[in-house]
Amino acid sequence: MRNLSRVAVLLLIFFWLGAVGTFSTNFIFAAEKIDINIAPIEDLIKIIHIGETRAKELISLRPFSSLDELTKIKGIGEARLRDIKEQGLAWVAPESQPESRPEPEPELQQEPQTEAGSLQAPLSYPDGIIFSEILPSPEGADETEEWIEVLNQNNFEVLLSDWKITDTVGKITTYSFPKGTKIPPQGFLVLSRPTTKITLNNDGDGLKLIQPDGKIVDEATYEKAPLGQSYNLVNSNWSWSTNLTPGAVNFIPFPHPEEKIGAESLKDKSTTEPETKRELAAIGEQISKPSKSLFILLIALSLAISSGIIILVLKKKLTSRVDL
Repeated sequence: MRNLSRVAVLLLIFFWLGAVGTFSTNFIFAAEKIDINIAPIEDLIKIIHIGETRAKELISLRPFSSLDELTKIKGIGEARLRDIKEQGLAWVAPESQPESRPEPEPELQQEPQTEAGSLQAPLSYPDGIIFSEILPSPEGADETEEWIEVLNQNNFEVLLSDWKITDTVGKITTYSFPKGTKIPPQGFLVLSRPTTKITLNNDGDGLKLIQPDGKIVDEATYEKAPLGQSYNLVNSNWSWSTNLTPGAVNFIPFPHPEEKIGAESLKDKSTTEPETKRELAAIGEQISKPSKSLFILLIALSLAISSGIIILVLKKKLTSRVDL
């Protein structure tokens, strides 16, 4: 019995000594290690290949999740990292390791939305939408027969929702294109006065074409409008014409051939008339000259006859005296 008690006491003593030795060893081990996440620069420079310069860089790169991340420091490669590990001073305590945080999800950019909240592609407002023809003073009633023509010069369809047309003289009226209004490529829109409610003043007015963002993309201004003629845009120039072309390409016809011939005839007459007068004058002059010469000839002939008679009379007298 006593022997068993002694054995038990000896086992307890050995167990206690082993526990104390293990605790001391671990305490000494922990005390000699250098936690690179919290150690000051004075301790960091004790690590092999870590001088003052690299120690400062190490501090700027904290925290580290493992010693392998020391390769982030300039000049620390795989070989020097292996030397650091073999030295056994540097380590990363579990409590000093950075917490793993989920990467933030990229923010989704919101698309422009309508009032109802549905997605809508950004609207573009291209150039090339212009006024092309205006009829301010029709032969019929102005209230029903006036119209404005708009041209799309592009090779693609354009949405004209919320575009505006406004006049500039007198009572200003603004017309807004309804939602969904489209103009085809190289196409026209003809807007009557009952549609736009815009009054085109006969003694002069102007129009502006405005995009939904407020930009004025085209303007047209005219002075006194001739009756029954439209104001046409042809080759970038505005001019009045009796040839009305609503919804079609504008063109100004050439003068009729008969009118051209008549004009040429007048021109020929005006140019030939002086020549005719000159010819008649020349003929008159030619006629007057022979008449004058003939008159002189007759006088000379008369003088010759008279002289002959006088000579004959004198000769006869002389002869009669000789006979006596």
